[in-house]
Amino acid sequence: MKGTKPKTSKVPQIIVDMMSDHFLEAGQYLRDAQENHPEDFRSVAKQLKIGTRKAYNLAQISRTFDELGIPMEQLRRIGWTKLALLASYVDADNINALLAKAAASTAHELKMYLHEKEFDPEGRTVVLHLDSDQYAVFKKALQKSGAIPHSKGLLNKEVALTELLNLIVSNEITI
Repeated sequence: MKGTKPKTSKVPQIIVDMMSDHFLEAGQYLRDAQENHPEDFRSVAKQLKIGTRKAYNLAQISRTFDELGIPMEQLRRIGWTKLALLASYVDADNINALLAKAAASTAHELKMYLHEKEFDPEGRTVVLHLDSDQYAVFKKALQKSGAIPHSKGLLNKEVALTELLNLIVSNEITI
């Protein structure tokens, strides 16, 4: 017996071509795939040339913001990264305040605000590119200094790294 389920999800080339500028439309498409063809979700993300995490974020953005009546151009100006951060926090009562905060902040500032943490405007971001052996040493050192393993990496890594560096600077650890 044939099922009533529609055909497998195939992303129209126009959506693939406009992905960066039309992430909201891609989010709607991903949301539809997630709801109607969950087995195809990853292949749809691959067709859009994005990672699975971004695909889930875009589908969540679509679910969250489609119902709130915010003009697409306003959402587009804020960008998918900040909208992904807001998706778990917004509702009809706070949407305008949170969108205003997002428009006036960097993604990092917004993340700190949403987690009710202080933002240090003099703070710096450090990006490291480590091979697997280097990362294993890095991870082990940070865990010994208090970092906590988590599904998204390490928690409290900044504090742990600073603690470790303070020990080196104060000559309690020699290198």
